[in-house]
Amino acid sequence: MKKTLMIFVVLLSLIWTVSACAELKEGLWEITTQVELKGMPGVPGAMPPTAFRQCITKNDAVPKNTDKNYECKTTLQNSVGNTINYKVECKGQDTVMQTSGTTTYTGNTMAGQSNTTFKTKGQPAMQMLSKIKGKYIGPCPK
Repeated sequence: MKKTLMIFVVLLSLIWTVSACAELKEGLWEITTQVELKGMPGVPGAMPPTAFRQCITKNDAVPKNTDKNYECKTTLQNSVGNTINYKVECKGQDTVMQTSGTTTYTGNTMAGQSNTTFKTKGQPAMQMLSKIKGKYIGPCPK
């Protein structure tokens, strides 16, 4: 359960990290996320990095979340130059997650970080820091 929740949060943080940006290079990107957990007894402080590839376009720049157990909404999203700032709130059956972060795009690379707070019914709040890196791979496969 905790591993599934952590994977979902990593993907969720990417949803608002890879959003529309005037300087965004369309194509296949490899995105790596390093997660550091805080306040989760019995769980190591840092998870192994997670990497995946996805085609990103200016019209479809959001990784697809497959977890239907959470309803998420962006409460803040703005950009200054190549940097996107965002806040997201997600609600599940017993869990509320609040994420805030920034991502900066520079040509063939992107980097950012987000902070997520989990509040699960009957448990103390937990926090997670995600550091995100990405690199442009090339055109999307046909």
